[in-house]
Amino acid sequence: MDHASAENAGAAPADDVREISRGEIERRLGDPAMLLVDVLPRELYAAEHIPGAINLPLAEVLARASEVIPDHAADIITYCAKFT
Repeated sequence: MDHASAENAGAAPADDVREISRGEIERRLGDPAMLLVDVLPRELYAAEHIPGAINLPLAEVLARASEVIPDHAADIITYCAKFT
């Protein structure tokens, strides 16, 4: 998605997006200020996901993000693979 599309969808500007390490995610598991969002299809999420993560398949992000992500002030972390 290009930057203009992200803005139109109400997403955070690209300047607010950063990559974090696996270690930081592991340290923050259970942190109420962090929301883990698994963007894989439902079948893969059902088979295995990081504990505490919610599922929002990538194909549904634009249509469902505001409904599925209640706290837009949270640190929203998306991922598309399990810890390896």
